Amino acid sequence: MERERALLEKQLEAATHKQRKLEDIQLALIQLNREKASILDSFQQAWQGNKADRVASQLEDTMEAEWRETRGQVNALEDQIIAEKRQIRKQLETLKEETSRGAN
Repeated sequence: MERERALLEKQLEAATHKQRKLEDIQLALIQLNREKASILDSFQQAWQGNKADRVASQLEDTMEAEWRETRGQVNALEDQIIAEKRQIRKQLETLKEETSRGAN
């Protein structure tokens, strides 16, 4: 049982590490989105007229769609990691209960 507990704790640690890496990726994605918005703003300031407005609008729509899709994927990964951690914690708790019953 001790071996199983150590394995579960290692899995929980790995899941926590994945969650931290995902958080780092989220921050990088936010920064990237800000930079894209800044580039789009620079484009709009540099070019004027109907065509420039149309192109800028299309770029903005594309950026927003990409952002929504990326956020959806990141949120799905985050939910998956949270579920994984919850399952591991539940297994650890069950193991602890079994161990305490065995000791009694």
